[in-house]
Amino acid sequence: MDAKVTKALKITTPSDREIVLTRTFDAPRRLVFKAMTTPEHVRQWYGCDLMTLIACEIDLRVGGAYRFTMRGPDGVDHTLTGTYREIAPPDRIVFTEGYVTEGFTSDEATVTSVFVETGGRTTLTVNVLHTSRENRDMHLKSGMENGAGESYDRLAAVVASMV
Repeated sequence: MDAKVTKALKITTPSDREIVLTRTFDAPRRLVFKAMTTPEHVRQWYGCDLMTLIACEIDLRVGGAYRFTMRGPDGVDHTLTGTYREIAPPDRIVFTEGYVTEGFTSDEATVTSVFVETGGRTTLTVNVLHTSRENRDMHLKSGMENGAGESYDRLAAVVASMV
């Protein structure tokens, strides 16, 4: 893992089904929340450097859905989809997340994102609860550490431009 990503993004596995990502941003939580939930902003930061985001759809309401599709350099599409279960701006958002690519569909995980502001800086804690240890381990082995690190680095730049 890149040293810059290691310092900025902390990833832990507190249980056999969970992945927790923690990152602090130099911006108020209302801006971090907005940047994470508004298509115009998400298009600027979402995904890893090797992929191109070709679809970004967000229906931000309880029961609404989202879909992000990234295309790899090999032309293969990787899609994350889910449904919003709880939206409490700018404190918290809960949604399901499933992954689909050629010939593979994951079980849905439940993702809880919590935004805590202290002194104008926001700590984002994202808890990804998988249905099994196998699914969690597959997620960990997918390269998500680098992809999430790259995405959150770009998210930091987007929120900095919004301040």
